Amino acid sequence: VVSSRVRAEKYPSWISAELVPGVSLLESATPNLFRELHLEDENLWSNFRNAKECEKEIPRSVGSQVTAFQQVLIVQTLRPDRLISSMQLFAQRALGVRELSPPVVNLKRLYQEQTTAEEPILILISPGSDVSQELQELAHQVVGPSNYVQVAMGQGQSQYALQQLRECAVKGMWLCLKNLHLVIAWAPVLEKEINALSPHANFRLWLTAEPHLKFPLVLLESSLKVTYESPPGVKKNLLRTYEAWSPQFIEKGHQPVRSQALFTLAWFHAIIQERRNFIPQGWTKFYEFSNADLRSGADIIDRLCTSTGSIQWDFIHGLFENAVFGGRVDNNYDLEVLRAYLHQYFDRDVLGGKGRKKLAGILELPLSVNHKDFVKAITALPETDTPAMFNLPQNIDRSQQRSVAKSVLSQLVLVSRPNLEDEQFDKTRWTKDLSPFLQLWKRLNQGSDLLKLSPDQIPAPGEQDPPLLAFLLLERQVAIKLLQQVHADLSRISKVIRGTLLLTTDVRENANAFSSTKFQVRGAGSGKDRRLRSTGCGLWSARL
Repeated sequence: VVSSRVRAEKYPSWISAELVPGVSLLESATPNLFRELHLEDENLWSNFRNAKECEKEIPRSVGSQVTAFQQVLIVQTLRPDRLISSMQLFAQRALGVRELSPPVVNLKRLYQEQTTAEEPILILISPGSDVSQELQELAHQVVGPSNYVQVAMGQGQSQYALQQLRECAVKGMWLCLKNLHLVIAWAPVLEKEINALSPHANFRLWLTAEPHLKFPLVLLESSLKVTYESPPGVKKNLLRTYEAWSPQFIEKGHQPVRSQALFTLAWFHAIIQERRNFIPQGWTKFYEFSNADLRSGADIIDRLCTSTGSIQWDFIHGLFENAVFGGRVDNNYDLEVLRAYLHQYFDRDVLGGKGRKKLAGILELPLSVNHKDFVKAITALPETDTPAMFNLPQNIDRSQQRSVAKSVLSQLVLVSRPNLEDEQFDKTRWTKDLSPFLQLWKRLNQGSDLLKLSPDQIPAPGEQDPPLLAFLLLERQVAIKLLQQVHADLSRISKVIRGTLLLTTDVRENANAFSSTKFQVRGAGSGKDRRLRSTGCGLWSARL
């Protein structure tokens, strides 16, 4: 407590107590950078402290003296709630690109520019995304319904799929094998069959699969790989929807209210998908709102708007809430949120003409049936989503960025750790990577007699002991044995580093497991291995 107080008094008053540990670490790790910051000048940092996008508001006198990566360190230290945005900005500048997210996938353009008869097209899908309907619509436009075959892979479909593969290759038809990850063991057979084909020039083989560790490498390398997933951000989500919707579909019936209702549906679908980034504040859990829901909603709007008479918005509210979208929601709070969105968006005061309310309070809908007008409205949206788009408080972005940053940093730590198993014994490397933990373990156990206890000296529960006492004694017995086993493993690693013990396979495996935070402890007398997974040495020690 005294140390924390001293550190807090050492820095300017505008640096909160929460930031003091990070500032202290920055000073000790990079003293030259710390001196360049001039943190004592509160006016210099006032705009940075209060800026919404602080990564773009680093004082000019400081920014000209530090590197791009050092600017990331500054944001991490002084505004950790904007670390993810700062890392994204750094990556964009380093790569020389305007944005990191990939362009929207357009299957028609992909077919025309990149596909061949000899190369399968492997579409990697994620939960909540379904490419089959969009692919089917493209096939109907290009080759016609009679020249497109779709097979959902599963038990008993293997021979039928091979039969269709040979037939489609000869006739120049399109074949789609869905969910290949469900039949991974059969995939090598498919690979051999593809290599033996002499396909017609019009033949196309489409494969869809979720990522799988055992996917055949040869088939993976010989395929044109495409990722198909919900694009990040409301703007990208809307662009993808309007890539799939043709101008003819938007102009159908020449009713502006229909075109506006379709755009509102696309907006609603994007909002409820992107709101999943704010779990548990946005939704209480992850819901797989998919393109199938979007197609069903578009079909309902198309039918209602082409019928005679005025549009019954209450009818749309009921169908979307109870069937199309609400059918996936199993929490009352989430259902209330969904209902509120429906009543806010699909409203007579929003849809129907100029001078009405803006959609979500930020976007004025074009009074048009022109596809390009709606795409223009989408391109005018900001690249980065704001909490206001989701009717969420402004400070929720801070908590969301902190959560994501914590996850990213933990992954970067794992990636940066060396894999000792793949290297020959390097005393210098082992000493550098493992000695700090070994020294910490030694200090933790100074003055403790637990490591010296023999099995007979560890109290065991008696037959007359109360259940609670017997339980505590058993837990203590297991903890002491675990502590002794961990100590024995770390002692062997220490002796290898000092050169007093030969390196064995067990010692190498334990060192590698310790480095990668996958700790292996052999149960005493059981002959079996028990693995403890942790995020670091501190949590491992806490579990003891």
